[in-house]
Amino acid sequence: MCVDLCKRPMRRGPGGHRVRDEGSILILTLGYVLVALMLALVVTDVSVVYLARRSLASAADGAALAAAQSVDETAIYTATGELQRLPLTAVAATVAQYQSDADPSGRTTLTAELVEPATVRVTGIRTVTLPVVAILGIGPLTVTASADAQSLVRPPAP
Repeated sequence: MCVDLCKRPMRRGPGGHRVRDEGSILILTLGYVLVALMLALVVTDVSVVYLARRSLASAADGAALAAAQSVDETAIYTATGELQRLPLTAVAATVAQYQSDADPSGRTTLTAELVEPATVRVTGIRTVTLPVVAILGIGPLTVTASADAQSLVRPPAP
């Protein structure tokens, strides 16, 4: 039998009392695991928002470029003088078509407007449900992005 060799050493407390150290590492380890878990959960939600914002910005940029290239060819070929700007037509229809092609799920909403006669601004809105904090009852988050594109007329080279 193990009598004196198996006893765990005890340290003395402030009053000279014997204090056992068993279990103190377990509490510290559980605390660190809890902090690491919370960091992982926060990083997950932040990543979802970042990726949704990046995807939305890419969709708005592509839609703005498509809308800036929707030139009225009839107006160009029937023009009698030099064109100072390209006549844009069907900007809203082009953006709507781009939206349905790029995001068939319908989570993204793109709207277009002519800022100047040759500049198109597309604004996108997407609602993002956060996977972790949604459990706590925190509602969805709305992400927005916008992009501008311009159609320029360059004079022919001499």
